[in-house]
Amino acid sequence: MKKLAMALAMVGLLSGAAFANQCPLLIKQVMDATAGKTDDASKKAVSLANEAKALHDAGKHAESVAKAEEAAKAINLTLKKK
Repeated sequence: MKKLAMALAMVGLLSGAAFANQCPLLIKQVMDATAGKTDDASKKAVSLANEAKALHDAGKHAESVAKAEEAAKAINLTLKKK
């Protein structure tokens, strides 16, 4: 049972690190796709991407990735993940 708990803890730690590296990449894709655009969908995507950055900065990486995906969906962008 201890081995299982340790294995799950390690998976949790490693997945957190993976999300931490993923956030800036996803946010950048949204920001690049909306650069210079002023339509409502682009404005919404930028706002959501800024929220994703704030979540990333707060250490909430899974939530940041979800917010970045929501931003991409607003502009019909398919994100490229690592």
